[in-house]
Amino acid sequence: MTKTALVFIANGSEEIEAVTTIDVLRRAEIEVDVVSIEKSGHDAVKCSRNVRVLPDKSLDDIKNTQYDCVIIPGGNDGSKAMANSSEVGQILTKHYQDGKIVAAICAGPRALLSHKIGVDHKHTITCYPSVRKEFTDGEPYKLDNPDNPVCHSRHTGKGDTEEKEHHLVTSQGPGTTMVFALKLIELLKGKDEATKVKDGLLV
Repeated sequence: MTKTALVFIANGSEEIEAVTTIDVLRRAEIEVDVVSIEKSGHDAVKCSRNVRVLPDKSLDDIKNTQYDCVIIPGGNDGSKAMANSSEVGQILTKHYQDGKIVAAICAGPRALLSHKIGVDHKHTITCYPSVRKEFTDGEPYKLDNPDNPVCHSRHTGKGDTEEKEHHLVTSQGPGTTMVFALKLIELLKGKDEATKVKDGLLV
């Protein structure tokens, strides 16, 4: 079955993190929807360095769609917009509760905190160095060693009928985006597929 991913974008999103993640996942034949959270949801968004990105869909287009992975790029203004969006919060919460992968990079984890994603499960996360001060280590997330470019935190708990895994994947910033995306491929499609894409990219 084809794996699917949702990448949120907004005015002020970090373009390296958004576009690189989209590109790398598509190389693994993962179907990626680029979704604007802006009111003019089908218009191009202006990213943090003035690169314009045209979304595939708006929030209204995907409100009843479930993905295997939901991704929040960084960018100061873009991540704050996602942290303040109740619609983004509802989508993140639904996917996390359903055992799907929720991922965020750079300043993106502030949206996880704002929307209380996985706060009861004592996850470990990482983020952009200057954003770490927005978090208190251990409350509600443990902060990973800053030498680790990507952090995959998994919690296994009891669901209604069986055990359910909950995943948070976080990363530090533009320079760690490639390994962030490759980790998502590994989780979605396995190590062999991640290695195949990695080798093709000469990473």
